[in-house]
Amino acid sequence: MRHGGLQGSGINCISVPQSNKVSAASQTRQIEVGVAEEGKRKHNKIKTSKYTLLMFLPKNLSEQFRRVVNFYFLIVTVIAIVIDSPVSPFTSIAPLSFMVLVTAVKQGYEDWLRHKADNKVNNQIVEIVHKGVIKQVKNSSISPGTLVRVKRGREVPADLVLLCAEGAKGKCYITTANLDGETNLKSLRVPPPLVGYTADIIPQGIRIEVPEPVADLYTFYGRLEIPGMESLALSTENIMLRGSRVKNTEWAIGCAVYTGEETKLALNSKYAGNKFSSSETVVNNYLMFFIYLLILEMTGSYVAKMILEHWHPQHELYLGPWEKDPFHVKNIFQDLFSFLLLYYYIIPMSLYVTIELYKFIGAFFIGWDQDLRCDETGRPAIANTSDLNEELGQVEVLFSDKTGTLTKNLMVFKACSIKGQIYEERDSKLYDLERFDEAVDIFQTDIKFFFTILALCHSVQVSSEDQKKLSARFSASESLQLMNIFRRKKQSKANENDTEENGTWNRIVDGTASKVDYQGSSPDEKALVEAADRNGVTFLGEEGNNLILKIDDNTEMYERLQVIEFTSERKRMSVIVKDKNGKIWLFCKGAESSVFTICKDSIYIEETDKDINVFANKGLRTLAIAYREIPVDEYERISELIKRLDGSSPEALKQVTQQYRVLEQELTLIGATAVEDCLQDGVADTLASLRRAGIQTWVLTGDKVETAINVSQSCSHISENDKRMYLVGIQNEEALEAHLDICKRTLDEPSYRDMTLIVDGMSMSHVLDTPAAEVFVDISMKFHAVLCCRLSPIQKAKIVKLIKNSPTRPITAAIGDGANDISMIQEAHVGFGIYGKEGYQAARSADFAFTKFSMIKKVLLVLGHWYYQRLATLIHFFFYKNLVLGNIMFIFQINSMFSTQSIFDSMYLTFYNLFFTSVPCLILSVTDQRWPASLLLQNPTLYRGLKKNSLLGWQYFVAWFVAAFYHTFIIYYFTFVLFEPSVINMDAKNTDLWSFGAVLFHMTLLVVSLKLWLQAGYHTLIFVASTVLSFLIYVAFNSLYASYDFQVDGDVLGTYIRLLHSPTFGFLNLLIVVASLCPDYCVRLISDRRGAKHIRSDNHEAGIFTTRL
Repeated sequence: MRHGGLQGSGINCISVPQSNKVSAASQTRQIEVGVAEEGKRKHNKIKTSKYTLLMFLPKNLSEQFRRVVNFYFLIVTVIAIVIDSPVSPFTSIAPLSFMVLVTAVKQGYEDWLRHKADNKVNNQIVEIVHKGVIKQVKNSSISPGTLVRVKRGREVPADLVLLCAEGAKGKCYITTANLDGETNLKSLRVPPPLVGYTADIIPQGIRIEVPEPVADLYTFYGRLEIPGMESLALSTENIMLRGSRVKNTEWAIGCAVYTGEETKLALNSKYAGNKFSSSETVVNNYLMFFIYLLILEMTGSYVAKMILEHWHPQHELYLGPWEKDPFHVKNIFQDLFSFLLLYYYIIPMSLYVTIELYKFIGAFFIGWDQDLRCDETGRPAIANTSDLNEELGQVEVLFSDKTGTLTKNLMVFKACSIKGQIYEERDSKLYDLERFDEAVDIFQTDIKFFFTILALCHSVQVSSEDQKKLSARFSASESLQLMNIFRRKKQSKANENDTEENGTWNRIVDGTASKVDYQGSSPDEKALVEAADRNGVTFLGEEGNNLILKIDDNTEMYERLQVIEFTSERKRMSVIVKDKNGKIWLFCKGAESSVFTICKDSIYIEETDKDINVFANKGLRTLAIAYREIPVDEYERISELIKRLDGSSPEALKQVTQQYRVLEQELTLIGATAVEDCLQDGVADTLASLRRAGIQTWVLTGDKVETAINVSQSCSHISENDKRMYLVGIQNEEALEAHLDICKRTLDEPSYRDMTLIVDGMSMSHVLDTPAAEVFVDISMKFHAVLCCRLSPIQKAKIVKLIKNSPTRPITAAIGDGANDISMIQEAHVGFGIYGKEGYQAARSADFAFTKFSMIKKVLLVLGHWYYQRLATLIHFFFYKNLVLGNIMFIFQINSMFSTQSIFDSMYLTFYNLFFTSVPCLILSVTDQRWPASLLLQNPTLYRGLKKNSLLGWQYFVAWFVAAFYHTFIIYYFTFVLFEPSVINMDAKNTDLWSFGAVLFHMTLLVVSLKLWLQAGYHTLIFVASTVLSFLIYVAFNSLYASYDFQVDGDVLGTYIRLLHSPTFGFLNLLIVVASLCPDYCVRLISDRRGAKHIRSDNHEAGIFTTRL
């Protein structure tokens, strides 16, 4: 929990100072305020695009031909042009050109979208201050040194050092949702010498020294030099980062120090590295297999040709004499390259471009899915990359953040302990835990005092609208009377006119106290102030140094003397106030481990500690509350000592802090608070479904163990029936080894069922980057769920990397909502980001982003299943259809004594992959559904069948490979038998080579098209239409092509027309289709029946599992 500081006239805000490290930086920059720097990169342009209009073509082509496959096809095309090719070079040129064109158009379109987004940001109108005058300019024109004015509700356009802000307090409030996912209010401070300045009176000659830009959002050091004054240290409380949004402040002016791609937002938006789908490895293995097969066929055909030519010299009578030297290098390469051009069709040239199109189009379906659209905001899910669609169906381990991901990061006050008595809030009323029949009197002394502390000890701000109402009433004619009332109350403990004065006070603040809108740097603090409001103690806001409360019908004002801020080291904050009677109080709240140590011994410490454990066991977040009345003389003595210190140096500031900490002693513990971090909707059902799907879920959180366990249990991450093993509080390697040995023996027991491993950050520090890591991975992967507590962000990323690189190489996914989750998200194979109303840095850095954790259920179990199954079908079909075509070419070479004569006309070969077979396959790859969405959601165990690229396994590859060879033999030899008489029509004319080739190609196209149709699990109108139309277009094209004497390769004039008129040809169509696809149809029936039986058993098992959970 972070508490923002407070600063104003007469108020001291003390935190542990940090030394100014800018002087220690290796390189620094000097920026003159109001003088814009010019030169290369001295602008505020954001550029995410890759290409320019002039360089698009050469750069894109060079990138495409860096891919080995594209370069291979380029070499083949060059060979086809150079040698005496057996087929037209057009058969290589056209597909390669089309493939390059489609890829270029896709990449060009994506880059155009990036240009469009860049221009939208760069051309936004912002306000700058030039020579004391406000001007409107484009965002891109801002450069270091430019003074920029940001109004309330607008985004900060660059990294600005805050120099001026509206009001006399020198404070500016911002939200940083775009940076770190936190929507809570944060306060920044104007450097003290500039408080109260406006744009037209900023001193001239101010210089700012800053280090070179770094990506860390939480680190900034600098030095401010004002003429005639000593230099001032700058820190994170003085800088407004690009992407943050100004709130509760009418305007703020800052000097740009980092612009464009040097801002922290831009540095954090750069992707850590490219991610690749695991299916690419499988495709590459398939390609290597076919390359080896191609080389084998080439060399085998060349050797066979040499042998046959030697054995059959009689062919010279009609073919002419052989080459004088058939083993000349030129002749050898001519023959080998000729066979290469005949057989290279077994490697599908258009496979990669089709996969690219499939992924590109498929990514749109995530954004179009209405179930993934936020009901509250209407925001759709986003796929930031299309390269990992199918990886959604492969996830084996899911790493999840807790706060803001499994929970809403929306804190709700649930209960409190006051002097050993637990009270719960229900329906905005407070009830004694032992008596729920009647609400307690909230104005009892202890209860009233408890909520008064909550209403005073915080850094919460009242919204600007409510603060304006209060300020307007103070500036009215009655305000002078009101201040006189307060002054008299401070001077005298007893006042006879209290009732009358309170009436005057209440008239002034009347209407301000109704439905006050609070904004705080911590959701915990906001929840506590709102709880105090519901229980009769309303914080109305602040006027100067005074905090205004309304308690029942009375309104009180407290003078704030000092704020001792919360730090991660102290784990508490304190506020020192003076009440109307002149008493000085110190109110403190914080972690019990930090507060109990500064409290007086009391029976309430033990009782409150027990109550805190009760709250923690319910998954509630707790804070201890304590107070102390400070004697006036003690406070004045400390104040006098502080006045003697020079607060300009870090050492002096430390002494100031230590003096105030002296006051944080001998406190009286009054109680504790319990706040609930509400669960996201549908979290429990989602985690239970993922568990049934075989996905091991790890929850990685910074919360303490007890809270994390109970939240995990409430959201079904872990079950009450699970056996739990702990690696908690381990401080050395020996203890770790002993605990791991116990875990291993327990796992080896045959009786164990579901087990959960619970680890804390201290123990993980002895696992990560140590020899024990291998043992830990082996053990942890056998647990059903793992819960890691008290982790730092870097530990989260290291855990993901540890599991990702484990021997089994599981596919990992990570999901989070804040900047502290980015390293984990980018480390995993697949990263999910949760974003809210104003957008999150985690969502931008992730591969996929949506608004609720529960949406991951459909993303993985439905879309992931479909994407992976579709890609598997696409890959297998492409290799299958090209193998059928290549096998026919090879078998014909056997019949033609390896003469390198092509059986197919070049036009057939050109359009086979381009149009006739690719379009239906592409459409099926974006529409097919192996199982409907409702069935996949009801049967999460169906997801288990996709793991480890099972659908792309060698058993499926062999099945398609065998089918390709079977169909090849049926097509070729059935056609060969038909053509043996040489007369297949009533005109008694002989058929020739090109007629034979036309029949073979027709049958090949017909069989592979019907095979694809048979493979489809979901028959959409567009798919059926594309399949039928593709074949009809081929028939129309071939009829037209055979009607004119084009003479591309041979004489095809009239061949196809004669075939269409042949009854024998019609019968051959029917015979080949039945003979080829009957086995496939039977296999499909058996597969569907087994699948249906599997689903029925899954339904039964699901019921058992749900009951057990």
